[in-house]
Amino acid sequence: MLPDIQKRHQRLTIKRRALLQSLEAYSTDKLSFKAGSDKWSAKEAIEHLVVVEDNFLEQVSEHRPVSSLDPDKRSPKNYQIVLKVMRKDVEVDVPHESMEPHGQFSLTELFERWDAIREKMRALLEGIDEKSEEDLVYEHPYAGPLNMAETLEFIDVHFDNHARHMEVILARAE
Repeated sequence: MLPDIQKRHQRLTIKRRALLQSLEAYSTDKLSFKAGSDKWSAKEAIEHLVVVEDNFLEQVSEHRPVSSLDPDKRSPKNYQIVLKVMRKDVEVDVPHESMEPHGQFSLTELFERWDAIREKMRALLEGIDEKSEEDLVYEHPYAGPLNMAETLEFIDVHFDNHARHMEVILARAE
C-alpha cells in the first residue's frame, strides 16, 4: 500500500474503532433517539456512513482497473466546497435517496457490514500503486470524479462530520 494511502486508511481505522468503543456506553434507546421527526438518530447516522462506504466500494470496484469516469467532470473547486461544508457542519441534504438510512438493520448487523466493507476497502487499497494512484475511482454527486487519495479524504471528513453530529444527538438524548 502506498504510504499516503496507508496513512489515510490507518486514520480511518483508528477513528472508526474509537467511535465504536464510545457507542458501547449507550443504550439502544439512546442510539435510536431523534431530536425531531426530520432528524437522524445516531444509529441512522451510522447506517448512513455504512451505506456511503458501501457505495464507495461498489464504485471503486467498477472503475478499477480502468476508469470510465470522465476527467472533464472533475471540479477541484466543488471538491473543496464539499470538504469545507462538512468541516463546518453545515447541514445539507443527502445528494441521493440511496444514501438515506432506512432503519432496516440492527446495530450488530451494521457493525458486521461495516467490518466487511473495511476489509474489502483494505484489499482494494493494497492494489493502488504509483501507476494507478491518480486514477479516478469515485464520483461524488457534487465534486465529480475523485482519485483514491481524494476519496479517502472525503470519507475521512464525512466520517468526522457525522461523528460530531452523533455527539450532539447523544448529548440531547441524555
